[in-house]
Amino acid sequence: MGERNLTEHELRHADGDFRVVVLGDVSDMHGNRPCAAVFGEPTDGCLVRIHSRCVYGEIFESVDCDCRDQLRQSMAMMRKAGAGVLVYLDQEGRGAGLLAKARGYQLTQTKGLDTFSSYRMLGLPEDSRTYEDAVAILRSLNLKRIRLLTNNPAKVAALSTADFQVEQKPFLVRGQSREARRYLAAKARYGHTIPLDQLETLTDRMRRWARRLVPAREPAPILELPLPAEKPVAAATQPEDMVS
Repeated sequence: MGERNLTEHELRHADGDFRVVVLGDVSDMHGNRPCAAVFGEPTDGCLVRIHSRCVYGEIFESVDCDCRDQLRQSMAMMRKAGAGVLVYLDQEGRGAGLLAKARGYQLTQTKGLDTFSSYRMLGLPEDSRTYEDAVAILRSLNLKRIRLLTNNPAKVAALSTADFQVEQKPFLVRGQSREARRYLAAKARYGHTIPLDQLETLTDRMRRWARRLVPAREPAPILELPLPAEKPVAAATQPEDMVS
């Protein structure tokens, strides 16, 4: 089946069963191998998502990360389409690993940097992921042309080869928190096809509109009122006799 060995089995899921394929042979028994969830019977032109592992978003469920939302949205789109492949790669922290990711987060939170700048400060490449294993899985599924769910044109370029065609299909995940939206905005500055005007939540837009409609007011001045002049205290007098 294709170019490299795949171990395949069914996996039950509450939203519908699918197949799982794991890339490798008996010499690759140790470690986490590249794998994929296969929905339906994918053919050329089907939806594909190449997803890298993210402990913070997928396991710890951080609201400051967009990975879990991307994963779930991709799977929902493939189920709706009736077919697709979600390739899952063990490439934490854009390929730098979990410790590098943690140190990048630390700099981001203490220095106010985005993670791309934090990686540069640590002497790390902004993105060191590779995609040869993803292409091997897709070729082993007899695919030569895919529609890739990604906002990253660099990923499209990395996957494209002379005999493997990749069409980018951007999709928007707004992010659950302000920090998540800041990260998406940083991705946009680094070349991802993310429409920044669509990252705002309804609450963000209402606040922005309110600022436009209501002009900013200067704080009310504090007036210092003069103290009244002290009056001399009259001498105490004896009360007069009460007359009935």
